[in-house]
Order: sequence, then C-alpha cells, then structure tokens
Amino acid sequence: MRKRWWWIGGALVTVVVGTGLFLSLGSGQPAGVQVTMAAVTQGDLSNEVLTSGKAKVEEEIKLYANGNGILREFTIKEGMTVRKGQPIGKIDTSDVESKILELEAQIDLQHANLAKLHSGEEPEEIAQQQERIKQEQLSVQAAQKELQRIEQLYASGAVTAQEWEKAKDALATAQSNLNVAKQQLVLKQKGPRKEEVQSIQAQITQLQVEKAQWEKERRESVLLAPENGTILAIAANNGQHVTKGTEILTLGNLNDIIVEAEVNESDVHKIAVGHEAVISGSSLGKDSLKAKVTSIAPIAVTTQNSSGQGEQTRVKVTLSLLEHAETLKPGYHVDINIITEKFANALQVPIEAIQQEPDGTPYVWIAENGLAKKQKVKIGIENELFTQIIEGVKPGQEIITNPPEHLKESDPVVNAPAGMPMMM
Repeated sequence: MRKRWWWIGGALVTVVVGTGLFLSLGSGQPAGVQVTMAAVTQGDLSNEVLTSGKAKVEEEIKLYANGNGILREFTIKEGMTVRKGQPIGKIDTSDVESKILELEAQIDLQHANLAKLHSGEEPEEIAQQQERIKQEQLSVQAAQKELQRIEQLYASGAVTAQEWEKAKDALATAQSNLNVAKQQLVLKQKGPRKEEVQSIQAQITQLQVEKAQWEKERRESVLLAPENGTILAIAANNGQHVTKGTEILTLGNLNDIIVEAEVNESDVHKIAVGHEAVISGSSLGKDSLKAKVTSIAPIAVTTQNSSGQGEQTRVKVTLSLLEHAETLKPGYHVDINIITEKFANALQVPIEAIQQEPDGTPYVWIAENGLAKKQKVKIGIENELFTQIIEGVKPGQEIITNPPEHLKESDPVVNAPAGMPMMM
C-alpha cells in the first residue's frame, strides 16, 4: 500500500515538473526577470543649458539730422552697403546760405570801420575842426565884450542883476565850446582810442563766431555714412522736412553679429563667460554655428509668462559667433546649446540606470553571468540622456537600464527583446 502511494506521489511530481517545463518551453518565456540592458560606453560627454535667443548686430549706429530743412538726394535703400564718409543725402540749406552772406557783409563793414580808425582822420576833417576852433574863439571874444558892456550898465543901474548873470553864463558857454573843440582836434590828430578799436574788434569776433556756426551747419547738411556697414533701417524719406535731431537711418556691420539669449535664473549659475555654445534652428536650416559666451547681465529681469499666469525671471546672456554664416541675419530667432561642462572619453550610462540607496549613495544593477548584481558607483556630470561614471564600472560592461523595484541580488535576469512587453 505504501509503495502504491509513493508511486502515485512520484507520478504527480513528474507530471507537475513536466507540465512546468512544457509550459516554460512551449510558451517561449525565458527563465528570469526580463529587463533592458545596455553596455557602458565611452566617449565625449557634455552638460548643456538649452535656451533660445535672437541674432542682432553687435553695434547699431544711428544717423541724425544736424539741421533743419528738406531732405534731398536721399536715395539709399535698406540692405545697401556704404563706406565711411560716403555722401548719402543732404539737407536743403537755402536759408543758411543767405544768413552766411549777410554775416559776411557785416564783417566787411566792421573791418572797414577798423581800418578807418587805424588810418586816422582825413586832412579835410582836421581843417574843419581847426576852423571850428576859430569860430568858437570869436564867440568867446564876443561874449567877453558883451559882458563888459553889461557890467558897466549894471554899475550905473541901467540893467538888472539878472541880465548881468545872463551875460556871464553866455561867456562860460562860449569858453566851454571852445575847450571841447580843442580837445576834439587833439583826439583827431592823436588817432583812434584803444577802446574804440577793441569795441570794433569784439564785434568782428562775434560775427565770425556766428558765421562759423552757420558754416558748420552748412557742412553738416551733407549726410555722410558714419561707418562702413549695411543700412539696416531707414527712418526718413527723400523730400521730407526734418529738424535737428531727426533720426535718418540705422547702420550696422553684418560681419559683427551677436546672439542675445534669456536664460532661466535656475540655470544661470551653471554658465560662465568663455563657455562654448552651438547656435542652430530652423532659420539656419541644417547649419549650426559655433559661439561662446561673452557677457552675462549683472541683473535679472522678471516678466509675466506667456500664459499670463505667474512670473518668470531670466538673465540676458550675450554670445559672439566664432564663425560667419550668410544665412544668419539680424532678427532671426535661434536655438542655443551652451556647453557648461565637457569631458572627453567619459564612461557613461543611460541616466535612468542610476539608482540611489536610502542614504543617497548611487549604484547601478549589473547583469553578471545572467544574474543581477548591485554595484556602487561614483558619478560625475550628467545631461538629459547620460550620466558620467567615474568609478565602479568598466567599458562594455552590461548594466540594467530599467531595474524593477522587486529586483534583488542574484536574481536571474534576461534581456527583453525589443518591442516585447516585459514580464514583471
């Protein structure tokens, strides 16, 4: 009886084992935890800050009108290249020309007056003054005789004291006129006074300064290109009346294009002046350009985000191009990859392969002889796809990229074929 039950039990075990083997082999499922594996690779690895920006001319030069008038001979177009000093238009200066002629006439008149002072009085004028002195002397003599006559009459009581005083005043006036005439003759014979010469010279200087200002406006009425470059924008039209300070055009050098980007505040600390970058985007087609960071703004700017909900804080970063491309034009929007860290021949694994112990220690799962093995590692930089391994693995070593939570040491593992759902 015992042998019978033993035989029946053995038969059942055989059937169960056989059925298991049959199901296992018949279903084609491998024996072990299905995982995806990848080999540890070695190559250049970089960490990047991705952002966008806009191309612009490094230095834009604006030309303004230096006077008032009608803009003439202004026929340039946007996109035209000009050279420094090239005439590109002029401002009608008819009023300026007439003002200069008027000032020149006034200056000539004052020069004539000054020459007359230096040459002295004409002989005829000296003779006229001498004759005047003789007439004044005769007037004095007549006044003296009249005073003597009045004094005699006053002594006899024939005239009043008032008439006597009037005769004395007449003599004093005649003597004064004689003295003035003599002094004027001395001055005419002596020549011009220093004050008179200085006064005329001052008037000439003032007129010359005013003339120079108008002449400067006449010269500056011819519009000249301030630098070599390309006309980027035109702000005035031929025939338009402009005033001093009116913007005429904007000029720039298309060989000196920079890119300005706005970097999120959380990424700015990763960037430094001198970091390399790659400029790309739909506006460049398949081309990409090398660049480098040349400046980082000292302040951040906070604005509303595009949705209007909340704010975003960004810092302006400027990049200069290390190569020229005809396809990149000012105003283009571009994509920017700023390389903040770069290592050559770095050991690297997919970023999802990195796991952490409760204490934060990083590790990876290795597939060694078909069994799972936990391996502590020391990691370096990482980007969106890969993490650098400094210590713990070797090139070509198989690691598990998607370890399930229940995976344990020495669990058998098999690499799931691509596209096949994994059995967890």
